[in-house]
Amino acid sequence: MPRSDRPAVSRSRRATAGVCAALVLLGACAAEALLDPTGLLALVPRAQLEIGPVHGPWSLTGLVVFLPVAAAVTGWTAAVTVGEGAGRWRTLLRVWGTTALAAGLARGLQLLVEVPTREGARVALWTSGLTAEQALLVGWLPGLAALLFARAGARNTGFGWRWSLTGTALPLALIGPLVGTMLWEGSPVGAFYGERLTLRSLPLGPGRFAVELVVAAVVSAVLLVRSSRHFGYARPTRLLLGGWLAAMGGGAAAGLVQTALALPTGWLVAPQLAVRVGAGLSLGLAFGWGVLPTLLLLSRALDVMARRRVVTVLTSAVVLALASWSLSVVTPAEATTTPVLTAAAAATAGQPLPALTVRQAKGTTPARIVDAEGRQVLLRGVNVNQLVDYAPGSSGRPTVQPLTDADFAAMAAMGFDVVRLSVSWSLLEPQRGHWDTGYLKRIQQAVAMAAAHGMYTDIDMHQDAWSRYIGAPAGTVCPSGTDPLLGYDGAPQWATLTDGASPCQFTGRDIAPAVAAAFTNFYHDVDGIQGELVRTWSLLARTFKDDPAVAGYGLLNEPGFGDDAPVTSSVLLGAYYQRAVKEIRAQESGGFPHLVFIEPSVLWSGLGFDAAPPQGFSDDPYLVFAPHLYNESITMDQGSGITLVSIEQGFTLAGQQADAYGMPLWIGEWGWFGDGSTDTAKQERFVQAADAQQLGDAVWVWKQACGDPQSDPAAATAGNVVRVDCATGKVLPVAASVTAILDRPYPRAAPGQLTQLRVDGGSLLLAGSGRGSLDVWFPGSAKPAVQPVGVTGVEVTRASGGWRVTGRTAGSYGLTVR
Repeated sequence: MPRSDRPAVSRSRRATAGVCAALVLLGACAAEALLDPTGLLALVPRAQLEIGPVHGPWSLTGLVVFLPVAAAVTGWTAAVTVGEGAGRWRTLLRVWGTTALAAGLARGLQLLVEVPTREGARVALWTSGLTAEQALLVGWLPGLAALLFARAGARNTGFGWRWSLTGTALPLALIGPLVGTMLWEGSPVGAFYGERLTLRSLPLGPGRFAVELVVAAVVSAVLLVRSSRHFGYARPTRLLLGGWLAAMGGGAAAGLVQTALALPTGWLVAPQLAVRVGAGLSLGLAFGWGVLPTLLLLSRALDVMARRRVVTVLTSAVVLALASWSLSVVTPAEATTTPVLTAAAAATAGQPLPALTVRQAKGTTPARIVDAEGRQVLLRGVNVNQLVDYAPGSSGRPTVQPLTDADFAAMAAMGFDVVRLSVSWSLLEPQRGHWDTGYLKRIQQAVAMAAAHGMYTDIDMHQDAWSRYIGAPAGTVCPSGTDPLLGYDGAPQWATLTDGASPCQFTGRDIAPAVAAAFTNFYHDVDGIQGELVRTWSLLARTFKDDPAVAGYGLLNEPGFGDDAPVTSSVLLGAYYQRAVKEIRAQESGGFPHLVFIEPSVLWSGLGFDAAPPQGFSDDPYLVFAPHLYNESITMDQGSGITLVSIEQGFTLAGQQADAYGMPLWIGEWGWFGDGSTDTAKQERFVQAADAQQLGDAVWVWKQACGDPQSDPAAATAGNVVRVDCATGKVLPVAASVTAILDRPYPRAAPGQLTQLRVDGGSLLLAGSGRGSLDVWFPGSAKPAVQPVGVTGVEVTRASGGWRVTGRTAGSYGLTVR
């Protein structure tokens, strides 16, 4: 062990340094909570520091778990470091690093209290690295406090590099293969980078994974060698701290290497770097504790076996390779449930709207939505918000437009074959435990009208900013830079629990403290409110269990991220999805399983990417990944004049996430590019990307009322597809530029697998392979010319607003329609 003679430092000086460092950290956490109204950068969000009603352990975890652990470890390190007399510069760095270590450990403990499940433990480890990275933003402050008490010190003899390399390589070899995939590729944002990684199948091969582990081991060893020359490691506790810090440095270096290796397939270098380095810090937290026992147990063996550098390097490499290989062999592969076409679903084949199901991904072919006849179905349509319970505005104008059969007739005339029908929990269950059967009948009528016009319905449980009842009360005075929060739509009043959080918004409704608190309470099932929404889903599932016209269910529109992103908006959101799916399946007995559309948090709509529920959150095979792609329209980057994620990149990122899940991809919302006459090019790019990837979508929105809280009260018109004159209330004709984009030819149902779909100058070109009936929509009044290849019995039939081209295929086929 390293030895040195250091000048004595008084006990009181050491204690004072520790107390000061701990108090400075606590003060920095409090300042972050007060100055960051979003809570996104604060180590402890404001909601966890405010005194209010206590709802289970969540309200206490920040105060009784995170802050005490983080402050105690930081303070102890400052006292020990000052006592060792390591010098001012090294004191600053060590306390800075230990603050990150302490924050990561405290975060892991906090999450285990919040989510005492296997998934919670997994995410506690993954998220601890992000918190450690976050702590680096303020860790220099307690480091400066300790610096005031530091003195110059002497050098130690230090550890040899043989000790250090073996001491870090062995625990990493044993732990890395088990936690590496979970941290980097199994994390909620792993699929964001297109890395569907298991130890059996690596995107760049096992060599890439080995490179990352070797980098982590070598950098950790170098840091341990350097630190041992300047700090006294005579006591096990000091060695534990030094080894752990060195391991975190090695993990961060591995994250840097991984970022460099991923650059050929990525665009957003800063987010990639932040997430990967955070995951690397998690890896360091996971194996760093093992440096101490390794050094203590192998000290004698090292003296014998490591006579030469070459022997040491080869020994460490062999141990690393053998341990990684053996663990990869015994690591079980994740089981995948296979979708089954039930007898009840198969019986709907031949109906105008056959039941929908999922065809699994195979090889490089992604999963697809198919019908009971095995035909690929895109689902191209529109959102309808005319049954939503919006908060009334001060203008007194209606918040929604009436929904009539004429609306569905007009939608069908534009070629749509699906309606994403938004419904409100506040109207379904206005009083706890009591459903409004009248509102349920309105939903049934809407589904029936859509089906009568040849359109499926996706029943979407809609919300915006949680509830219409979350708005700031009249007379609310907000701090400078914030505005009173408006009420929108979603949950009933009895399920709106904000713990007294501020109803003032900063830059956007979704990051208002009251909205974050409401979502946090929902995710933690405070007062059983999540269970009540799940129970409401049981009502809808029973009602439509044998209705093939219902494509499926959207479990929650644009979920908020709560007080604790990305944990609440990924892991706990995934837990809600799984709970709701199980209830829906239980209620579908006697019918057939419908599709379930799952979304990432609202940040995906606002940024173009975000943490989604972690892979494996559900084993249900009928799930569809349905993000909202507003890239280059209303994403937050557009306000700054830059584009972080382009339209095309948005499709790629969504596709990567869907592929990681093994789910079909469907775009639940898009559009709102502004004036169609000026933004036509963007809309053209969007639909071209959708065609190229053979994807369905639903544009937002069919009719939006002038009194809708999302409408500009000063605007002369409201809406996106069908616009309304706010002065007269008159419905205006759909603009020709909008029709040209939305009313485009596409296959409503294609046998087997589509291999090509292109719309060029109004002409449709498609190709595929499979046996069955082909159904194509082609708009316009002039009868189109058809050139079939491998399609027999072709018929061109007049329909409202266009034409239906049908035929049969028996293998490879192609079709050109002009």
